[in-house]
Amino acid sequence: MSLRRGLELLYLDLWDAIRPPAFDIMLLVVAVLAGALTVMEPVTSAEASISPGNGLNPVYISLFVAVLYVALRGSSDLVNIVQSGVMQVYMSYPVSRATVATVLYVTRVLLPAALLLGLPGLIVGIVLYPVVAKDVPIYLALWASYLLQSQMYGAAFLLMSSRLRSSGTAMVASVSFYFGYIALSTLLDVIGSLDNVERLVWLSDAMGFHYALYYYISGQGEPAWTLFLVPAIYVVLMAAYFTYMVRGFEPT
Repeated sequence: MSLRRGLELLYLDLWDAIRPPAFDIMLLVVAVLAGALTVMEPVTSAEASISPGNGLNPVYISLFVAVLYVALRGSSDLVNIVQSGVMQVYMSYPVSRATVATVLYVTRVLLPAALLLGLPGLIVGIVLYPVVAKDVPIYLALWASYLLQSQMYGAAFLLMSSRLRSSGTAMVASVSFYFGYIALSTLLDVIGSLDNVERLVWLSDAMGFHYALYYYISGQGEPAWTLFLVPAIYVVLMAAYFTYMVRGFEPT
């Protein structure tokens, strides 16, 4: 019974989360972008086709689109369903608070990001099939690294939005966190490069899981510890989000 009620809640909230026209327009944009960019730069390996160092990589560009969508739409929607009283209805369902928190995470962060990153990934895989087919596991692993990076951002957005009561403030906080995180990573890379401090460069790479995994797989001397920073941040943020939603959140 609880599982069925949870799936019902998932269906109801998913319809609200990806209702047209915003989400389908974004999907169309990333699809057209992926189709155009994939044929513009020749690649010879599966990892190069989805490399963050490839400036025309559609999945890399779509990461920015997916994160901004989640930051602007997902974070504000969470505040809106609280202000409109919808959250009280969700909480009245015969399901646990953890289930409600899971539904909101899946509908507002996981599925939108997976679709916005998945469509370009599929298009690249089809158009460059002869190249991608040479090493499908590497291609999928690198695609998953972009998804994990987006989920780390999304977890931060949800945590902040769950504690705010203004959709505008939630959007500003989410976007500020994203660009602040990118700015910090860039600053570490610049300082590390100028002062020849390799550990700062590695730390900068570690802040982008897609970079860390690519450099590690391609044998560019990236230490293994760089692969654990983003997953660790993601786990901490998700734990904080669920803890707050289960124990401290008030739907009014």
